[in-house]
Amino acid sequence: MPIASTALTIPGIRGYVWTIADEEELARLVAKVYVGHERHVEKILRQLADGHTKPPSIGAVESAKKLLTRTKDDGVNHRDGLLFQTISWIVAHKEAATGSVIRFPHLQRADKGFDGLQIVVAGNDTIAALVIFEDKATSNSRGTIRDDVWPSFQAFEAGERENELMQGTTALLDRAENVNRDKIIENIVWEQIRRYRLSITGEQAHTRPSRFKSLMKGYEAVAPGGAEKRTAAVLCFDDLRAWMESFAKRVEQAIDKEKAGV
Repeated sequence: MPIASTALTIPGIRGYVWTIADEEELARLVAKVYVGHERHVEKILRQLADGHTKPPSIGAVESAKKLLTRTKDDGVNHRDGLLFQTISWIVAHKEAATGSVIRFPHLQRADKGFDGLQIVVAGNDTIAALVIFEDKATSNSRGTIRDDVWPSFQAFEAGERENELMQGTTALLDRAENVNRDKIIENIVWEQIRRYRLSITGEQAHTRPSRFKSLMKGYEAVAPGGAEKRTAAVLCFDDLRAWMESFAKRVEQAIDKEKAGV
């Protein structure tokens, strides 16, 4: 796994600090996702396949590289956001419980929905958990959490977006094996299965439990319940934008290798 995840002892939250263990391998996996080989990447992460895939089409390569370029409208924000969402998706497979199905990254520059979704199937007619992801690449960690993430989680808790959850859950069930989809949908009690997973970029100081706790202040209030309901992770940088610029170039190089079949 190109990213290490270290658990923190934080009351009321399942907290983690992520660190990049192998940037080259991480870029290779992100590149494969960007050219449309996300199913194969999922198998790699689950140790069900090796890294070999056939070269992507020219169109897939061009589309992938467009995701790595700045535009006049959004600058680096959406580019970095998509990169971070894909990184989060990769890490999610390491943390995933048995029976999990995780939505593939959406790879769109603008998306008003949630950043990711995961179901944990228990038996053939029950969902044990529905995990809603918020993934934020930002230089203003605390402000983004307070003003963006918490209101989003509150909306889910209030039941305001259950139509979106139903649609996303149904799509994920189509990828689950040996399940009674209709029975599962019929049995869902949203307030009993909703869980939240926040991943965000931060400063090196946020690796300390006390600073991490301050960063996540208010989580229990917006998503009340047991600690298993609230997961949070931080990936820290000295200079987020400089790292993302460098990493985007690494991913572009990895896309070229995919194209060449290397």
